[in-house]
Amino acid sequence: MLFENCQCDANMPITSEKGELLNGLCFQNALDLLMNDSSDDENEEDIMLAFTINVVETLTNRRATHFYVPKTQDWTQSVLGQFDSNRCRQMLRVEIEEFSYILSLIKDDKGFSNKNGVPQLSIERQLQIALFRLGSSGESASVRKIATLFGVGDGGTLNIVTYRVIKALINLKHKFLFWPSETERKAIVAKTMHELPGCIGYVDGSEIRLAEAPVKNHELYFSRKKQYSVKIQVVCDFNLQIRQASLGHRGSVHDAKIYSLSPICKNSARYFSEKQWLAGDSAYPVGANLITPFRQNSTELTKDKRDKFNKYFSKYRVRVENCFGKLKERFNSLKEMRFRLHDTDNHKRCSEWILACCILHNIIQQYQQVGDETEGCEAVVYPAEFSFRWP
Repeated sequence: MLFENCQCDANMPITSEKGELLNGLCFQNALDLLMNDSSDDENEEDIMLAFTINVVETLTNRRATHFYVPKTQDWTQSVLGQFDSNRCRQMLRVEIEEFSYILSLIKDDKGFSNKNGVPQLSIERQLQIALFRLGSSGESASVRKIATLFGVGDGGTLNIVTYRVIKALINLKHKFLFWPSETERKAIVAKTMHELPGCIGYVDGSEIRLAEAPVKNHELYFSRKKQYSVKIQVVCDFNLQIRQASLGHRGSVHDAKIYSLSPICKNSARYFSEKQWLAGDSAYPVGANLITPFRQNSTELTKDKRDKFNKYFSKYRVRVENCFGKLKERFNSLKEMRFRLHDTDNHKRCSEWILACCILHNIIQQYQQVGDETEGCEAVVYPAEFSFRWP
């Protein structure tokens, strides 16, 4: 019975350091009782008393074990500060000028001033930590490694700093991630009229893999790609600026379902003017404000015309895939999120992490002034026979 009570279930959540110590105490106590002479009741009482004392001491301590970890700012002050733009981009995913610009945007956020007067790390250092974490994946994203590198505590300081910066970035959402106004939509249509007439953006979904299976309803996060993931759907414009993002969906949800639940589908009159539409892939249904390529089983027109349309259409629709590529290459944490989803608050933080990356993507895109209307695109007059597909 003692062994049954102490046995660890492989399907249970990861055990904490204190939990592992308690499991060890239980196991050792069971061994001591088995090795004890069954006729010696007094010795058995001593074993149980010692076990009880050890358990109480473990539970009453804030932490099971605590070792002081030396902290130093030498790396951030003496090394990171001396990097050129190329090395800075490798470490923080932005160049020096871009870092200074982002710092100027968030420095006045109220989250960086404590009401109790307790001093924080400098805002510059907090931004460095957050950018490093957003841009890291795999072993380089280890909390202890990053905490050691930047000379901060790994017990909670690192997460507090990261989410303080994430909140400050989300507070900039209304300035950098918003749907284009009617005037701006008309300007977009005018600039891309030679490509896809009336198209104001490109929509697609992407999976963000989770490093661990969620604790609850994990099967809902298991996608068609045979991995646990969360979904993000974005609409980007021809400058690869993200204009709308739908977050928080589980990996098993289809792209078409996410689109049907989005505000741009439910309230299309608020988001589109007459004959304006989005370009999507064949996973989406064709609608008044959404055009997709012909599917392989389509019987409309001839195969030659369908193939010709699809080739031309995909030449511009691929921009949303380029947008995802830039987003994930810049912020490597989106290639595999180190989140163990177990409750609503945790799921919300995961979505906020992704949203902050999207906002940073737009800030950097705008700063770099990417978006000449013909950059990377051949100015082709669309074939007349394609007009039947437009709204």
